[in-house]
Amino acid sequence: MIRFIFLLLTNLVACLALSMSKQRNGRGPSIEKSRSQFLQTVVAGGISTAFTNSSPASAETSTKKTNLSNEALRKIVEHDLIDNSFLATGKLTRDIYDESATFTDEIDTYTLDKWIVGTQRLFVGEKSRVALVGDIGVTSEQVSLRFDEDLMFNIPFKPVVSLTGKLVLQRDPSTGLITSYREYWDQDVASVLKSAKF
Repeated sequence: MIRFIFLLLTNLVACLALSMSKQRNGRGPSIEKSRSQFLQTVVAGGISTAFTNSSPASAETSTKKTNLSNEALRKIVEHDLIDNSFLATGKLTRDIYDESATFTDEIDTYTLDKWIVGTQRLFVGEKSRVALVGDIGVTSEQVSLRFDEDLMFNIPFKPVVSLTGKLVLQRDPSTGLITSYREYWDQDVASVLKSAKF
């Protein structure tokens, strides 16, 4: 965690120093443009660092909830999304996920442990907003839902980005456990980062 914060602060200081130097010499971009570039650099570096340096979360010793009915699984995912804001906090019901599940967003793919720890480090969960848009669809093959969120990054100045998208959770046909988490954003990564508010 300390290494993560150090790298973010190092990126922050380097970007600000470069931006200020160029602006003083009249060769730099406008403040608005440089702030956008700064955010892209720091957040992208922070995302990479948060997820690649994550120490594995301890696996809970509880029994996996295999072969749940579609309705039972829907209620758990709804609770995780609405009550736990798991997309911003990493607080999910681990019992419904296979331990080898992969988590993919528009940036990279992570293991279960790295996604949980990385999400908890990257965002300020209690200051982020996650909303369900419409209903959660559940079949024996997958769970799908749409989301709308404002994510506060746990970096200096605490920028907040807004995005909407679709989440698809693939299920193992023999156990019913979730084996794949895939986010599809409605906006590209650059647009999401440009939406940042400080």
